[in-house]
Amino acid sequence: MTKRSSSNLSSPIRVEQVPAWAWGLWILPLGLWVIVSVVTSPTEIFLLINQNARVLTDTIWVFFNLFGNGWFVFALTAPLLIIAPRLIVAGVIAGAITGAMSRILKLSLSFPRPASVLDPSSFYILGKPLTSLSMPSGHTLTAFSLATALYFSSSPEKRKPFAWMFLIAIGTGFARVAVGAHWPADVMAGASIGLFGGIIGATLAQKVPARFVEPSSWLTRLIGVCALLCLYVLLTTQIDFVQSVPFQYGAAVVIVASMLFFIPATLKKPSIRD
Repeated sequence: MTKRSSSNLSSPIRVEQVPAWAWGLWILPLGLWVIVSVVTSPTEIFLLINQNARVLTDTIWVFFNLFGNGWFVFALTAPLLIIAPRLIVAGVIAGAITGAMSRILKLSLSFPRPASVLDPSSFYILGKPLTSLSMPSGHTLTAFSLATALYFSSSPEKRKPFAWMFLIAIGTGFARVAVGAHWPADVMAGASIGLFGGIIGATLAQKVPARFVEPSSWLTRLIGVCALLCLYVLLTTQIDFVQSVPFQYGAAVVIVASMLFFIPATLKKPSIRD
């Protein structure tokens, strides 16, 4: 009995594996876009969403839009440095991968945005009109990659609280059309890449040794330093729209509160050994 108990205590922490079916999720947005393309044109579906989105206020669309901004969502995940460091590592990996993919595709394709194709007076534009580098939607990509990485990095019994993040990611996609920044095709492409990159991030994060996801490890300390940089950006830079500023201050409070717990924890000696 004693030996068995000792063995259990010394065994490594169990890490959940990403299910095989999750690797096919990226197909869903593309399949949806194929169906939409059959029944309507890109311009028609863009104008339909853009014009009907006015039933909600700009503030609501700006709120959803922020979940596609890396600085904002990084701030909101700061508490994970204490609660579940491996999850924030997954989010960082996914963000780096999908961000690189987005930049390469934007520069390679160089697709025009709605404001450079349609008469700007024919649809609603919030903020400064954007005209280039349309495909894919980087905001949608960021929102889906984070939702996917966090969801599949957590154990199955703890995933339900993260499921709502996919609804927010969908809202981010609609927001990019609502503010006149992207075609629906850009949003679908962003969702697809985000889902795929999020799965990669979750998979790679599971392979990170336990000692590297302690609060006192160099990796989590580095992420903590990045959180402080994020705090600076949120307090000194307007993100996307002027309506974003109050939300930025709220996200900054999340970082400050997280650091109050993280800094004492990161000064403690490591307690986990692989």
